[in-house]
Amino acid sequence: MIPRIPGLQPPGNPSCPARETPASFASSRPNATIGNVMPDFKLLGPVEVRDEYAGILALRGPKIRQAISLLALNAGRTVGFDQFIDELWPARTPKDALKTLQTHIYYLRRMLGPAAGPLVVTRPAGYVLHADADRVDALVFPRLVARAGEQAREGRTAAAERLLERALGLWSGYTALADVPLGFVLGPPATALDQQRLRAQETSIDLRITLGRHTELIEEVRALVAAHPLNETFHSQLITALTRAGRRTDARRAYEGLRILLDAELGVKPTFDLPALH
Repeated sequence: MIPRIPGLQPPGNPSCPARETPASFASSRPNATIGNVMPDFKLLGPVEVRDEYAGILALRGPKIRQAISLLALNAGRTVGFDQFIDELWPARTPKDALKTLQTHIYYLRRMLGPAAGPLVVTRPAGYVLHADADRVDALVFPRLVARAGEQAREGRTAAAERLLERALGLWSGYTALADVPLGFVLGPPATALDQQRLRAQETSIDLRITLGRHTELIEEVRALVAAHPLNETFHSQLITALTRAGRRTDARRAYEGLRILLDAELGVKPTFDLPALH
């Protein structure tokens, strides 16, 4: 289950009312559950819908995954028919696009099971997923990161690092919506989530270096350097960790490797000097 964040409201339109309490939620709209338990929607990696009883529900077909991704990223808010059409058919809109969309939603509901009627609700202008924001990892992640930033600014380094560990632990893949073809609507938020994850990783490493955990970080940061070879922040963090661990020779080699790489790929020098890290 995706971790809860007490006291935080889900992001959304400021003009919309705050998320209802469980009692008012139950009385004002259908019980959107599968097997009497609200499913979790995993978007930070391959897209999955997880039910406590049924396990991972099969979401067959790229357009089905696009549709559930749009709905989950906007949990509790109506996704317009035009947004679905722009996302599902970015190059050429079929003449019967609305009818075809209705068919995809029909099959999505069938895949989600008997509770999908109240879970995916038709509105005059589109469809809405009646799911709590804290059941959608892509909505929980930025809220945890924001809380970590608040803790860090208040000097609570260990608390900030723990929040970032929880946030990064939500990811099950290297990219958001990893198995979804990204169109005009899903592309920007997916890219934003990927970039936010990168910044969160950088911040998490900085915090752990501050906490004196540099030795345990070395292999983790090496892997990040290999995955993001032109990211100077990861290189700088690796060199810092090696230096503080007493491995100055390895630190110099890492710096020289970065210098050669940047010169060959971009024709530039590192933006930091090795002596400044000693």
